[in-house]
Amino acid sequence: MKDQIDVAVRRSPKYSVFMGLGAILGVLVAGALTLFVDPEAIPTGYTVGKGAGLLLLILGVGGLFLGGLLALILDWSGRRKARKYRVGAQIDMVDDPKETARRRIAEANGEDPDASAEAAPEAGAETSPDTTAETSPDPVAEAEGSVDDEPRNGSPSTGV
Repeated sequence: MKDQIDVAVRRSPKYSVFMGLGAILGVLVAGALTLFVDPEAIPTGYTVGKGAGLLLLILGVGGLFLGGLLALILDWSGRRKARKYRVGAQIDMVDDPKETARRRIAEANGEDPDASAEAAPEAGAETSPDTTAETSPDPVAEAEGSVDDEPRNGSPSTGV
């Protein structure tokens, strides 16, 4: 295991900001162009409102696209200017998945997860048959067989 790792630090643009500003700029250009349209030069069947809506749609989406493209170009150029550093690494140990699952089940049942860990028998400890029968939560399931004997897909077992 390494105690030091190499990292690259660089500036990266926020794509959503660039795309949003591009869309706003496209809408502003569409509004400005709408002001200069001569209503008499518009073909019959069209109004200034329909033309403005079409310009808003086209230039808004175009500005969105161009803003994203500009952010992408800036991101690519920023990768070349990345600075590389060697830093110390801290390795955290991950909990055992079985222990994590037991804690989550205890919390879901409203129990204290730490208290049930102390009350649970150790892995190597032997239990007497008398204590197992007393602590069994469902005597009917114990008589019919273990729940683990059932298939996991939910279909009843045929016993074959």
